Amino acid sequence: MIGVFDSGSGGLTILKTLTERLPDQDFLYFGDHGNAPYGHRSNEQIVELTKVGVTRLMDAGCSLVVLACNTAAAIALRSLQETWLPEQFPRNRILGVLVPMVEAITGVPWSQQNQSPNRDAEKILLFATQKTVASGAYQEEINKRAPQVDLVQKACPGLVDAIEGGAGPMPLRGMIEGFINETDVAGVSTAVLGCTHFPLVEGYFKAALPQHISILSQPEIVADALANYLNRHNHYRTKGTGRVTLLTTGDPKTVNSVSRRFAGHKLIFTRQ
Repeated sequence: MIGVFDSGSGGLTILKTLTERLPDQDFLYFGDHGNAPYGHRSNEQIVELTKVGVTRLMDAGCSLVVLACNTAAAIALRSLQETWLPEQFPRNRILGVLVPMVEAITGVPWSQQNQSPNRDAEKILLFATQKTVASGAYQEEINKRAPQVDLVQKACPGLVDAIEGGAGPMPLRGMIEGFINETDVAGVSTAVLGCTHFPLVEGYFKAALPQHISILSQPEIVADALANYLNRHNHYRTKGTGRVTLLTTGDPKTVNSVSRRFAGHKLIFTRQ
């Protein structure tokens, strides 16, 4: 069974593509809605909440967990992989959504830093939470691999709160339009939605951006990366029936309502 962890409902965008890409796998999704959003929390709080979520998934039988939260991946993943995981669950693995995105942006495998590809300079616009932008994780890792990429980072304060709170189309559209200005988009070829909540409102981003700007699909990229990882590490692939279980630390009735609105079909969360 593969675990998927997120601070709320954003990771459902990753879960959807994972189930489509890997229909023979069973998935356990853990949404920490009771403590969402993580973007307002300290780094220490994010690390501890991520540990709790990953522990819940691994105790339930997940030997592999995907952090489907850019903020958690940017702030907590490295320390969990390097120190916490080897002590607590030495046979298990944690993967994040940031690594596949950096590889897609730069065209350089994660392990080959400081090996700049033969490519033209490019301006890329990253939309993310304030905490992800402040971490500098995307900028640091892109600079190691493709310093010719000009990364413009735009924090989107309040957007995750609005999505999780069930805001309507007009407020969401207005917020997203407010994050975009002519200076930021000038010369941009590609936009990256660096928060797994943002694909839930990708249509509003597309409408607000100039038509020539393409959007990298984080869910598709992460799904492809996980499939490739399982091909290389086949012992983490387990034969299942495609069963998906959804857990939340929030109120299941509220979470079900908000999540269904964006997923387009009925979802049933249970309180963990």
